[in-house]
Amino acid sequence: MHELQQEKQKLNVELYGQKYTFRTSLEERQKLLAIAAHVDAMMHKVGDHQPKLDYRDVAVLAAMNIAEEYYQLQQDYQALIDMIDEEK
Repeated sequence: MHELQQEKQKLNVELYGQKYTFRTSLEERQKLLAIAAHVDAMMHKVGDHQPKLDYRDVAVLAAMNIAEEYYQLQQDYQALIDMIDEEK
């Protein structure tokens, strides 16, 4: 049996003034656009406060900020799971 594969389409996004092309399914398009918007916003947040940084440094600091958000969400999620488990 052959699995049906979703046809991928090109999606162009701009991150901090640089254009990137991704291949994505129609179902994943909106998610990728939201992720790209978040990355772009975080890069601008970093770059606007420190305009002398080069593109790579802005990207690394933005990645660190996004990783910190993710880490905090994991901690919050685990705290909620622990609270639910305690109530059982």
